[in-house]
Amino acid sequence: MESLFVGQHEHSLDAKGRIVLPASFRSAFEPSGFLIKHSEGCLALMTPDRFGEIAGQMSERSQSGGPHGRAAKRSFGAGAARVLPDKQGRIAVPEELRRFAGLQRECVVIGAIDEVEIWDAGRWNEMNAQGESLLAAPESGTEAAERA
Repeated sequence: MESLFVGQHEHSLDAKGRIVLPASFRSAFEPSGFLIKHSEGCLALMTPDRFGEIAGQMSERSQSGGPHGRAAKRSFGAGAARVLPDKQGRIAVPEELRRFAGLQRECVVIGAIDEVEIWDAGRWNEMNAQGESLLAAPESGTEAAERA
């Protein structure tokens, strides 16, 4: 894996809808990055290579998936945005994506191993509590469900 993203960083959206990328993440997005709507109500920031992998998978599915596959590919492309960090390491988050993720002023930028996620601080606290409980007691999560 080319880029590994780890850590949790609290940042605020500015009045123009920009957020600062943590310094440890910036080099992976120097040329550009791609913001997409994540299925869990946050935004995912991906390197061009990672975005290309997922876009390729979506394209393959659309060819064999009929109208549903093509609709998913369209929505994926329409809901994505190329972002270019400025000299201060800020990226502009388009208004549509801010609305999707419920981003207010206080946000949390996390490293999610192969991508960076941008969360509304309140949503992140809820999601993180759930994730931490699964780390503390993995048997109560998917492993137990798989055995049932």
